[in-house]
Amino acid sequence: MAKVTKKLFCPNCQMEVEAVLAPAAQGKGIVPRCTICGAVIVEGEAAAAEKSLSLDEVSFVDESISVPAMDRIIVVGYTPGIRELVVDKMSEKHLAREIIPAQNGEEMIINVINTLKSNGDGHIDLVVTDVPMPFLNGINAAIGLRALERTYPEHDLIPILFLTNKPCDDTFKKVIRFLAPAKYATLGPVDDKEKLIKHLYRILSLVAQEKW
Repeated sequence: MAKVTKKLFCPNCQMEVEAVLAPAAQGKGIVPRCTICGAVIVEGEAAAAEKSLSLDEVSFVDESISVPAMDRIIVVGYTPGIRELVVDKMSEKHLAREIIPAQNGEEMIINVINTLKSNGDGHIDLVVTDVPMPFLNGINAAIGLRALERTYPEHDLIPILFLTNKPCDDTFKKVIRFLAPAKYATLGPVDDKEKLIKHLYRILSLVAQEKW
């Protein structure tokens, strides 16, 4: 009889699940399996999965981006000054051919709808969003985006980067997994422009290298 063991992170289900000890394939020992999907769970994958949610600890090569890596990026939320700074630094790095600022989640959703209806005239490669914002915050806007995308199944899901100073607690991590492909990065010291710019350059270099 299978024996219930501790909760483990299932990469297939993208969440913590009850695991059971069950025979491995071809009778080669006992392995923990997800009680939801039945996938084998390798000990240690949880830590790797947690790390994969965040760009903050990822190593990178700090090189200028001479050719736009993406077609369109939408930058959502922030104060007007911070939003302008993020857009400007993305433009300096030539991260995308077009960078669209949006004051809040509602504007982002409208931009996505217009793009999806444009019959192939460009596409959105990334949404970079803060979390706290008026009307529709970043998390609710991202959930709305995923719901909208279900009506356009021929389109790939748009990666989401939560670039925010909201702490990435356990609840937020679950949200990020649910919204995959999605990642988290700390916005940085918004009260120190020089340090913020250096931090943004690092994050943008990581974004350019990221294989969502």
